[in-house]
Amino acid sequence: MAEPELMSRTEVEACLEHAGLRLAPSQIDEIHQVSGHIRQALRRVGAERPMAAEPAHIFKSPVS
Repeated sequence: MAEPELMSRTEVEACLEHAGLRLAPSQIDEIHQVSGHIRQALRRVGAERPMAAEPAHIFKSPVS
């Protein structure tokens, strides 16, 4: 499986700034190195899914 394409360093820094995170350059380097995987994960998390896909809807809670 091919490695996902990295975000640009500028894009990573902009995202961190938008989130209000102030990190050391070494931390930014680490995030940049995995930024392609982060982008893939965000696409999966943000995808539209039917309500039935939510595990909490599988079990009924007993009413007390």
